[in-house]
Amino acid sequence: MSRFPRADPARAADYRAAGHWRDDTIPSLILAAAARHPNKCAVRDASGDALSYSELAAQSSRLAGTLAAEGVKAGDIVTVCLPNWCRTITVFLAALRLGAVVNPLPVTYGRADLIHAIKTCDSRALVLTDRFRSTDFRSVLSEIPASLLAGRAVVMLGDDPAPGTIGWAAALSAPAATDVAASADSPAAVLFTSGTESRSKGAVHTHNTILFGERVLAEALRAGEDDVAFMPSPVSHTTGFMHGFAMTLSMGGTLSLLDMFEGAVAAHQMAAHGATWTMGATPFLADISAAVAAENIALPDFRYFLCGGAPIPEALARQATEVGFRVLSIYGSTESPPHTMVLPNDPVENAWLTDGRPLPGIEARIVDEDGHDCPVGEPGEEWSRGPNAFLGYLGAPELTARALDTDGWVHSGDLARRLPDGSLRITGRLKEIIMRGGQNISVREVEDYLVAHSAIRRAAVVGMPHARLGETGCAVVVTEPGATVTLPELVDYLVAKGVAKFKLPERLEVWPELPMNPSGKIQKFIIRQRLAEQSEKDFT
Repeated sequence: MSRFPRADPARAADYRAAGHWRDDTIPSLILAAAARHPNKCAVRDASGDALSYSELAAQSSRLAGTLAAEGVKAGDIVTVCLPNWCRTITVFLAALRLGAVVNPLPVTYGRADLIHAIKTCDSRALVLTDRFRSTDFRSVLSEIPASLLAGRAVVMLGDDPAPGTIGWAAALSAPAATDVAASADSPAAVLFTSGTESRSKGAVHTHNTILFGERVLAEALRAGEDDVAFMPSPVSHTTGFMHGFAMTLSMGGTLSLLDMFEGAVAAHQMAAHGATWTMGATPFLADISAAVAAENIALPDFRYFLCGGAPIPEALARQATEVGFRVLSIYGSTESPPHTMVLPNDPVENAWLTDGRPLPGIEARIVDEDGHDCPVGEPGEEWSRGPNAFLGYLGAPELTARALDTDGWVHSGDLARRLPDGSLRITGRLKEIIMRGGQNISVREVEDYLVAHSAIRRAAVVGMPHARLGETGCAVVVTEPGATVTLPELVDYLVAKGVAKFKLPERLEVWPELPMNPSGKIQKFIIRQRLAEQSEKDFT
């Protein structure tokens, strides 16, 4: 496992001494919960499928047997591209029981993203479904070079698995595997995240970094094995993987999964499954609260709606509060999973005025360009440090050094200021990313494809405010002399390149030139300003 980054020995010793890092692993805690209450529902999804803890334990053990027979061993990475289904949880647990590392990928990923992940992780196995929504993964799989898939096991769920893959029934037909006793300090997950780089980076987390963060979050929520977590956020993202899968099942609670989000569907499932809390980006909060209000849906067991990914608009938070939701804003990243939160006993208005205070055991700073602490109220970059922080990016020591300094501080790239009560308020971003509905879009990745288009000479992609999604992408291009281009043409071009649908620009502007500084760098703040002024004129 030498390719994985390692924890600083001194900090690791300190975390051990403080009891922050322990000997538990994610599968050991889930199996302990199965021993305590084997017949309790562990996970259920929107299709009606459900697994008790004993069923989850048995099913994951048989799947682990198949993966082991295909050569998966401790330290190998298993890439999983599946929706929010019970079977996805089985796959996660099966891989972890072998001491393998889970690499969850969103089903919104395109072919190019899948190829990048497989290459980065050198995945020993790939698990995906045959079809989901409008995506035919059989076709996607056929477009991945055979040389890249050679020697890798491919499990395909669904009614029509591709030739040469292992179907779900066959995958569960193997004898139960023997569990591998992994160290709590060994890698458990590689979670991809977009940043300023052209391609996503794989943040490495251990059992201990994950479980510490989930323990302190659960303690802040007073959550335990009697809770039912409703998870509409993809389990392929940090929110769904850590707070849905790892936190809920390691405590012995029940996980309710929704694979295709609609506000009314979500609200009714929350009621039917007795959800006690959930977490999601602002679009989830907006649509669920609107549905509850419109249909007068009763949620007697529901306590908290954790909302992150973007600042919560005051109007939205008030609307949710009016229907009875206790909204708690939460802030973090894949590298430093939610480390500040508005607590349940804080004033209601903190949900829209702050992004919370650091959770116990986690430090946060606001620093200037020289790394000095900013006075209260002064803006600076947010840094955090704690036992929840990632170890680094897989196979990318230079990128790791930029994001994680030698003292253990994770440099968020987000602008923030500290409030008098110790809360933080995120005010902007240094990173060039677009946050669309809680999903990060690397603008450089999209820009690299655009400038390769034969009709385009220069291109810039910026975020445009959107009432529901937070931001959407706007491509501003300069065409070659005599060339023309339309938004549908660009969308078709990007899709053909394998770009995921959520990354596609939703607006196109063709300008004679892009504003640049003397060194030739595109001045995106001027682009945003011009677009905002144009929107104001259009509105008036």
